[in-house]
Amino acid sequence: MVDIFPKREAELLEWFNNFSAVLTEHASAWNIPADVASGLTAKVAAYERIYEAAKGENRTKALMLEKNETRDALKSDLRNIKNKYIDYNDEVTVPDRERLGLPLRNRHHRSKPKPVSRPTLEVLPTNNRQHTAIAINQGTGKKTKPEDAYGVRYVWEIRDTAPANANELRHSVFRRKTQEVFDYNEEDQWKKVFYAACYENAKGETGPWSDMIEEIIP
Repeated sequence: MVDIFPKREAELLEWFNNFSAVLTEHASAWNIPADVASGLTAKVAAYERIYEAAKGENRTKALMLEKNETRDALKSDLRNIKNKYIDYNDEVTVPDRERLGLPLRNRHHRSKPKPVSRPTLEVLPTNNRQHTAIAINQGTGKKTKPEDAYGVRYVWEIRDTAPANANELRHSVFRRKTQEVFDYNEEDQWKKVFYAACYENAKGETGPWSDMIEEIIP
């Protein structure tokens, strides 16, 4: 079994903090309960406190034992979170695993080649200050991904003039689903926003972009 944790304790603390921060940031998108993320944050903070307390002249046998027990319990909790919420979660991409500090799973090494399919993007006003973007499979005319797609990459930006291409749009999000809802602030109402989408494989490789869509925020 590959050990997911760094060997040096100073690096381990940095790893704990990074994993917790990334998990907290993406918990909603990855369908991870909020109390799992907040509980992990609290446990990492508790370990950091005792780690700092056990340094230098404060190092006693009892304190070192408590630190090691806290560290090992945290490792166990993190493995459980990884096994239950990360490893078989289709919303967690290869770049996501890299940000978490996790090794790549073998199933990603066997992922399909770079997509060649191109979605047809539809953007509909679905509420006040809200758009729903739908990536339509050109082969079927339905909201289903083609065989060469792991998910959909959406890009967008509020701006006055159209960009030269989709790569110029500043905001980006990857979703396994072919539909994404965009909510805007009150001050953005009636502004112009541009959208595009493409299919993406599990390695983060993208296919050709859809046509650019221009809409007004309702």
